Amino acid sequence: MSVETDLATVMIQGILFDKDGTLVDFNATWLEPYQQACRYVAEIAGVPGTESVLMERGGYRADSGTWSADSLLTSDSNDQVLEFFEREAGFRLASFQVLRIRQFFSHDRIRLVPAVENLNELMEGFRDRGIALGVATMDDEANARGMLEQSGILSCFDFVCGADSGYGVKPDPGMVRAFCRECGLAASEVCMVGDSPKDLMMGKNAGVALSMGVLTGAHGREELSDHADRVMEDIRELERLIC
Repeated sequence: MSVETDLATVMIQGILFDKDGTLVDFNATWLEPYQQACRYVAEIAGVPGTESVLMERGGYRADSGTWSADSLLTSDSNDQVLEFFEREAGFRLASFQVLRIRQFFSHDRIRLVPAVENLNELMEGFRDRGIALGVATMDDEANARGMLEQSGILSCFDFVCGADSGYGVKPDPGMVRAFCRECGLAASEVCMVGDSPKDLMMGKNAGVALSMGVLTGAHGREELSDHADRVMEDIRELERLIC
């Protein structure tokens, strides 16, 4: 069955969005906080000035301003990022150091940049069509809720979960299944939307109707196309694609 046929015949009742790179412009929002965190870790490890090395090992390609596919800093949870910092530093971080790093990633410290203009109107438009909306992110749930509230769209969502919510981590299907339970949906009625292969693989593993990639994040079309039913420039294309 072709992707075009899928889009024409499947009645989508719920859309589950990734957050960073999908609803939020990834580099504009996250590059500076990651650089600050890496600078701090380099300093406490006794090698100041080597934050660029940490960024590179985390997946950032400074020469092109892009990220390697499914890199740690773009696709893993905050806990996994902290474990990475500990491995690189060569010692366990003290509780106050962990708190400081988490502060770099907290919603009240980040300059959040939406992936598209009029994000609120777009989400409200889906709600007006009777579509249930959810967010599944590898960020912490409280941070995700704070960012959505900061963007003025938290009230549009029926479901929000993070890597710490108890539903597993991407690409396992737990987050999708939790969204379906919360909203009374079958996976075959859900469209998963994300900017990373792990987002799309999570949708496939859960048996969703459609897994849609977007190019507003850290991955290019080639990296997404093998896992997506379609790759979109951004989430605005959903307005005309979803019945």
